[in-house]
Amino acid sequence: MAMRGLTVFISDLRNCSSKEQESKRVEKEMAHIRSKFTSDTHMNGYNRKKYVWKILYMYMLGYEVDFGHMEAVNLISSPKYSEKSVGYAWCALMLREGDELLRLIINSIRVDLISKNDNAVCLALNAICNVGGKEFAEALSQDVLKLLTSNLTKTYVRKKAALTTLRMYRKAPDILSAAEWADKILMLLDEKNIGVLTSISSLVLGVLAIDSSGWEGAAPKAARTLTRLVLNKDYSNDYLYYGIPTPWLQIKLLRMLQFFPPPEEHALKLRVSEVLQRIVSGTDVTKNVNKNNATHAVLFEAINLTIHLGQQHADTLQQSINLLGRFISIREANIRYLGLETMARLSQLQPETLEGLKKHQSTILFSLKDPDISIRRRALDLVYAMCDTASVKETVSELLTYLASADLSIREELVLKIAILAERFAADHQWYVDVVLQLIKSAGDNVSEEIWYRVVQIITNQGDDLQKYATEMVWRALQSESMPHSTLVKVAGYVLGEFGHTIADAPGCSAAQQLELLHKQFGSAEPDVRALLLNTYVKLAHTFTEISGQVQELMQQLSTALDQEVQQRASEYLSLSNPSLDGIKSTVLEMMPHFTERESVVQKTLSKSQGDEGIGGRRATSEARPAAADERETAEPK
Repeated sequence: MAMRGLTVFISDLRNCSSKEQESKRVEKEMAHIRSKFTSDTHMNGYNRKKYVWKILYMYMLGYEVDFGHMEAVNLISSPKYSEKSVGYAWCALMLREGDELLRLIINSIRVDLISKNDNAVCLALNAICNVGGKEFAEALSQDVLKLLTSNLTKTYVRKKAALTTLRMYRKAPDILSAAEWADKILMLLDEKNIGVLTSISSLVLGVLAIDSSGWEGAAPKAARTLTRLVLNKDYSNDYLYYGIPTPWLQIKLLRMLQFFPPPEEHALKLRVSEVLQRIVSGTDVTKNVNKNNATHAVLFEAINLTIHLGQQHADTLQQSINLLGRFISIREANIRYLGLETMARLSQLQPETLEGLKKHQSTILFSLKDPDISIRRRALDLVYAMCDTASVKETVSELLTYLASADLSIREELVLKIAILAERFAADHQWYVDVVLQLIKSAGDNVSEEIWYRVVQIITNQGDDLQKYATEMVWRALQSESMPHSTLVKVAGYVLGEFGHTIADAPGCSAAQQLELLHKQFGSAEPDVRALLLNTYVKLAHTFTEISGQVQELMQQLSTALDQEVQQRASEYLSLSNPSLDGIKSTVLEMMPHFTERESVVQKTLSKSQGDEGIGGRRATSEARPAAADERETAEPK
């Protein structure tokens, strides 16, 4: 029945010509409703319902409401559906997890859950999903689970009960122990009703995502249901979407199988193989966008399952590679994106497929120039994942070429990945040094401190040949740049300070010339670079006595510098020149010892930047930042 008072009130607000007029009308109505709630102790359900609807409407318009709570709570307990639904609507809009008023409605919700009225049961289930937190889960979970597993529950109630259980499980996983409930819930995967099956699959997937132990029975159930849908075509036409039987349910079932190891039972293995073969071989690109989206959503999930199962389904795996190769070259951006992403996962989880993927390398590299940044990122992930010892030089060369034109949003990640590939697969460390120096020249602003820390660690650890080569390359790089990047100056400062003696006898590379070239950068350098250069000057003077007087003079000048770090370092180095401290000076200024070998801090930086999940299994760990700090402490010159 329409509520005339509510209709008139909404019409009045819509007809207001200004915000001030609307506010006055709202304030007047609030005062009227407040007086009615205060004075009319025997208000009938109709008026209470009408006033609560008005309060909700004002709240949705953005006005603050601080009364009417108890009236709404009383409506939840009403035997009439029209009044009860208003109370639950108020509950969904006005209450949040943790509100004190929630405790007042728990008993009312429990009464509705166990009632014979299915409409009241559905309202209660909706309320738990909308508002319920851990307190609701602990108090009401048993009632909801009884509804879910009872043979007397109607299908539309069972669907809501499954999704409500999932909501509660995410708040309180303890409510659903596998020992007690796994078999009862998995039995529901034998349901004929597709709607119920979809809801139950959502629940099971949610459980598996947190803990799959005890739920192993889900795998054969999922395989049996897939066989029924894909092979036997046992479904209602109501669930056909552009000719595809219930694609959402297929995706959930395919994903469910990925939580368990490849099946060993022959019948189950054969059943899964037939389903995958049918999906992979029966999908093609069409002109209908909606059909494309649905078929390819199922197809990519099937390919993900094929990747998970591995060589157990070698033929399907090869078919998948061929399909992915075709998908990354078509016009549709979404399919190209998914193709690149799936290829990257395939290359990491099934390394033996790399040769097959490399046939499409030219297309993948071309995707780095795609106008869509998300596709460029996935292409970069794939190039990174496919790289190995045999292809590293070609891959790094292509990425360095791409770096010159790459946009700012991807350059930092690109630089990190080039540095990691050059270190991980380098046949010789000289090439690695060349790559890092080229990175600094091409994209110095995007070369993180971790990269130059890492290269000086490797130079220090790899012996005389590399040290001499690196010193020569750094010296040439510094000479060739009129305005070298600060990172190049840092690397040069460290390398020349430690290994400058290896090139001092070469023409144009004397200690005095090294000092002169480095000091040219001092005036425009940042404070941290200046502090490092002071260390270099003192080390050069300690090795080459002919420039000690010049360095001494520089230290005296800088001991009064405005920068506190520079001033302190200069003063301390001057103190070391005291003849009585020669023993200490020799110890302080001796060559850096070899660094402790550990996981590359550059790899940790990339993992951290990509979060917990990334292509190639690069997971950020809680130790990444402390470890990076430790390496910085040992790598950075003092």
